[in-house]
Amino acid sequence: MPTLPRARFSRTTRSFVAAGFFVRLLMADGPATTYAWDPPAGSPPGWQPHWVQTIERTQLFAAATDDVGVGEVAAHTYFRVDAPSQAGRLWVYNPLNGGWAWLPQASTSPFGEPTLEQVRASAGPADPRDYLYDRAPDLAPRLDCIITRESGWDPSVRNPRSNASGLAQFMPSTWATTPQGQLGLSPFDPLPSIDAAIWLARNHGWTQWQVYTAGACRV
Repeated sequence: MPTLPRARFSRTTRSFVAAGFFVRLLMADGPATTYAWDPPAGSPPGWQPHWVQTIERTQLFAAATDDVGVGEVAAHTYFRVDAPSQAGRLWVYNPLNGGWAWLPQASTSPFGEPTLEQVRASAGPADPRDYLYDRAPDLAPRLDCIITRESGWDPSVRNPRSNASGLAQFMPSTWATTPQGQLGLSPFDPLPSIDAAIWLARNHGWTQWQVYTAGACRV
């Protein structure tokens, strides 16, 4: 299970500002309890929200002007646009999980307000293992082995002694250092957990996982 010193960040950093450059995603751990008809969050005065649908699989970003990704979405996913575009990205609300993020405008097309049934029909999640191999084919075989040994690919696993959680068994202190943890995402959400594991491997190597230091997953 990975361990790193806990990052420190201010309350201001953890809050979202629609017109700013760094946002916190407000993602629910379980099924969404809010849908498209909730009021916009962080919209400028007088803003009239409208809807778009993704036309291809694309990345979601934490900010309008950098490359910190917070996950991917499939084609034909609905988003409500809650603020003017910046740097070619849209500030969007996802009715499937109650979260906000920045979405490339070029990957969308305008769409009328979807029905609840349309939103639910678009909710098919990506397979976590397929997502890993698509996002990081160079790291995927070793991370696949680590995740298999750490959690058996069960995103709900929590170690009762250490509180290591999720697919890659992140310690709470380590999760807090990742971009996904600093955005308030959950280690039990499989796709952010995979993104965080990729980030951890690229930036801090493999010795964060005990299964690796014990000699497994070396091939």
